[in-house]
Amino acid sequence: MISIWLPTFVTDRLCRQKAKWRYKPLATVASAHKVLKIESSNLSARSGGVYPGFLLADAYALIPDLKVFESDPVADAKELSLLADWCGFYTPRVAVDGIDSLWLDISGCAHLFGGEDRLVNNIESRMQRVGFEARVGLADSPGAAWAAARFLQGKKRLIAPGATYFAMMDLPSTALRLPPDIIHGLDCLGLSKISDFLGCPRGPLAVRFGSIVGERIDQALGRSKDLISWRKTVPCLREQISFSEPLCHENDIAAASRRLIDQLCSKLTIDQCGVRKVDLILYTVNGKTCRFYIRTKTPERNPDHLMKLLRENLRGFVAEFGIEAAVLAASQAEPLRATQRSMGGRLENLHQPSVVDSTELVESVNHLIDSLSNRIGEHNVSRFVSRESHLPERAVYLCPALKVPLNIKEDEISKHSLQRPIRLFSYPERIKTITSGPNKPPTLFYWRREEHQVVRAEGPERISPEWWRYKKRSTATRDYYHVEDERGKRFWLYCEKNCLSKTPPTWFLHGTFA
Repeated sequence: MISIWLPTFVTDRLCRQKAKWRYKPLATVASAHKVLKIESSNLSARSGGVYPGFLLADAYALIPDLKVFESDPVADAKELSLLADWCGFYTPRVAVDGIDSLWLDISGCAHLFGGEDRLVNNIESRMQRVGFEARVGLADSPGAAWAAARFLQGKKRLIAPGATYFAMMDLPSTALRLPPDIIHGLDCLGLSKISDFLGCPRGPLAVRFGSIVGERIDQALGRSKDLISWRKTVPCLREQISFSEPLCHENDIAAASRRLIDQLCSKLTIDQCGVRKVDLILYTVNGKTCRFYIRTKTPERNPDHLMKLLRENLRGFVAEFGIEAAVLAASQAEPLRATQRSMGGRLENLHQPSVVDSTELVESVNHLIDSLSNRIGEHNVSRFVSRESHLPERAVYLCPALKVPLNIKEDEISKHSLQRPIRLFSYPERIKTITSGPNKPPTLFYWRREEHQVVRAEGPERISPEWWRYKKRSTATRDYYHVEDERGKRFWLYCEKNCLSKTPPTWFLHGTFA
């Protein structure tokens, strides 16, 4: 576990706006009980005696030319979140700790950077290069790493496995992440170091200070786990690459992305899996990240198709300061089943000269949906999906095409629903009719101030209401008719009537045929 402490994070964030501020006394202030107090100060201000907690008037007395800014916790939290994303190059498990610290779970990642020593040096040097003063602590447990980053110096901040107990003994009680009032109470009892109460009975400490002291000791020594909220889930497959020189040109970035895709697809082939979502994270030289993602309708491991989708997102991308590293992660992967292809033959007859392989047809349609969805947005490409309902307005619904499985072999539309009109109104329109008798189609109807003489009619098709969808049971039924007027136009009418009521039936026009 790694803990990254940024002791001057707030002032470093301000100094990144103008480099000349880094070598001048700088501090941020916040109002506390109608008094302005120093909340953070850089190294130059601290060398002049200005520390957090000082009154602003006292700070000006020590450093007259002190540059002061108002505290902005929202901007600080946003910058720390961006820095956490940037640290995702080292490990996918990154968490924000407070207002000036980060957690990194490097389990299984250290060997990628040449070992733990080189990994820590890499983090500190890269942080220094992007403008942040960082102290990195490494230990078996998060609590020990947190203490090492703040209270140990040099190589001692890298606590070897199994040496946590002896490394923590000489540290002050503040290294256990205890509240200030408990630390003050321990100091009053003469328990200023961890070694002073490490072997003490837990009962008296719990009576006086609660169970938090024992919990922090167990967490620091690795006897119990810390509850850390990681920012993102760990992807099942992940490929990364670093560049000796920053990449700026779009073609160079695309070439590096293709290399990552080939490596990812090779692993997918071994695992017999395909990806549904792929994330490409580009790490810039100035400590920021650029994210691109693609989605597919079905599990995919074709590198040409994945690169085609990703190239659409990379088109027009400009790397402001250059890209120094890239990570390709399979955020969503599923087992990829084998598909049966045709044997290459074609069925020929007089009416159908060639028959296309249904598997190839499904694949081409899926690729088309992938291209359109990633280009114009997955919510802008939809298709109709059948639903188990006899009511025409509820028989189908729109759904994003990427979320609906497409199978050409299985016809989702039943034979009964093939008689539905091409145009179905969202809301049935009421019409006036003239009928020759009850339970018979109309001979004449008026729709939108136009008279239609019925010459042909077919029906009725009775559809009962879905009583289970309503609190009050509905007894109105619909009798649908296919009618054609004297001009050849065809309509879909229905008569709504209630068997338990004496009210006359009501006629509606629900759709039109071609």
